[in-house]
Amino acid sequence: MLIFTNKNQLFILFLFSFVTLQATSKLQEYFSIFVRFLQNPAQVGEVAPLSSAAAKELAKFIKEESNDPAAKNFLEVGGGCGAVSEVLAKSLRPQDSLTVIEICPKLYLCLTERLKKFANVQVHCCSILDWNPDLVYDGIISTLPFNSLGIEFTQKVMQHFTRLATKTCTLSYVEYPIAWQARHFYVGSYKNNFEQVQIFLKKVRQQSLIEQKIIYANIPPVMIYHLSCNY
Repeated sequence: MLIFTNKNQLFILFLFSFVTLQATSKLQEYFSIFVRFLQNPAQVGEVAPLSSAAAKELAKFIKEESNDPAAKNFLEVGGGCGAVSEVLAKSLRPQDSLTVIEICPKLYLCLTERLKKFANVQVHCCSILDWNPDLVYDGIISTLPFNSLGIEFTQKVMQHFTRLATKTCTLSYVEYPIAWQARHFYVGSYKNNFEQVQIFLKKVRQQSLIEQKIIYANIPPVMIYHLSCNY
């Protein structure tokens, strides 16, 4: 039998138990994302859900808009399992709205269940290129795997974002530095597409980059870019 002789030992036990419980509660989410990545890496684009640190960085400009009393509309593209969506939803004010677009029907069902408690959040199952609403957005958050989706799709999506954006809209998107580090192993059309996507996105950032930040507390580390949508 274990005997704890002081408060420090009890605290360490509590901390260990809490971390273990948190890890267990997210295990199913991680497994689901990883399996879907193996099934369709181009569509999913991530091996694990984005961390809370990455989600908070993506929500940065939603929180900065809170000083303006006018209602704001936000768009998330590639909602996935909802790890980012929930953080975005919690950052909204009652008068704000969030639209989440997810192309995978199974992930769409997960999203609708996870986000049903937020009255000002709507989830739609479709390609972002087919999304043509009557309103424009004050902020767009994208977790689309541009490097996997190819240059043609990336160019169309970035152009589409400008049509969906207000004049002051901020676009926040993610990219995994490990993909650039592994580029020497790419071959054929995938390598060519990757290089073209990188050249295109670099030009976009040169025109409209506001700031960028790498989040190491993520699997794997992720770079987040914040851009003006007027590129």
